[in-house]
Amino acid sequence: MKTTGKIICWVLGIVAVIVIGVYLLDSRPKFPPAGDDWLTEWEAYEDQTAHTGMDGGALVVPGLRIRDPRDVCREEEYYIPDKYAIRNGSFKMLQSGEEIYVRYADALERRSVWVHHDNKCYFVDESGCKAHDIYAFDGFYAGSDGSWDMDVPRLKDETRAVNGKRYREDTFPNGYLQFEMADDGTGYVQRVASGVRERYQITPFGRGTYALQSVTDSLIRAHLALLPDGHTALLSQAGDTRRYSIKD
Repeated sequence: MKTTGKIICWVLGIVAVIVIGVYLLDSRPKFPPAGDDWLTEWEAYEDQTAHTGMDGGALVVPGLRIRDPRDVCREEEYYIPDKYAIRNGSFKMLQSGEEIYVRYADALERRSVWVHHDNKCYFVDESGCKAHDIYAFDGFYAGSDGSWDMDVPRLKDETRAVNGKRYREDTFPNGYLQFEMADDGTGYVQRVASGVRERYQITPFGRGTYALQSVTDSLIRAHLALLPDGHTALLSQAGDTRRYSIKD
C-alpha cells in the first residue's frame, strides 16, 4: 500500500506540474508588452528580412503570425500607427544633428517605421532618421516634431508623378526632382540639389508614398510622398523635409 501511495503521489505531482505549465504558457501575452525584452512584431519581422526595411513576406512562429505593417495597413480597416509601432529602442542623436532610432538588443537602426518614444508615435523614414512634415508609408502624417498628427487626414490615393516634368524645390528653385515612373509606381527619379545629381530607384509603399534608394550607393536613401494632385512632392532625407512642385 505504501508503494502504491507513493506512485499515486508521483503521478498527481507530475499531472499538477503539467497543468500549471499549460496554464502559464496559455496566459503568456500573445503580443509583447512595451518595454519588454521580447521582439515586437516589427522587430521580429525585420530580423527575418535582414533589416532591409524593403522586403515582403511573413514569418510564422508558434502562437503568433508576424506580418509587415506596410502590408497590414493596406488590409486592416482599423489600422493605426500606434498599434504596430515598435517599442524596444530609443532615439540616438548623431554628431551631425540627425536623430536615428536604434534597437536596444543589437543597436541596429530602423527604417520606414513608426516608433514609440515619450508616449508619442514618431515616424522614422527610409534614411533611418526621425522625419517631420511628411506622410509616412501608411499615409498617416508626421507633424513638425515628427510625431503622428491625428488631425491631418490620411492619404488614400495611389498618386503617380508626372513624368518628365521638373518638380522645383520651393526653397531653392535650382533644385528639382524629375521622374521616370511606371504605372505600378516603380521607376526612377533624378534629384538635383546644389548642382549635384543623384539618381534613385523608386519602390512604392502605397497611398502615394515611396522609398528611394540611390542607384550608386545603397546606403543613401530617402522617403517620398506625392500629394493627391500629383503636382506636389514631399521628400524626407536625413531629418530634412523639402517640398517640390510643378511650376509651369
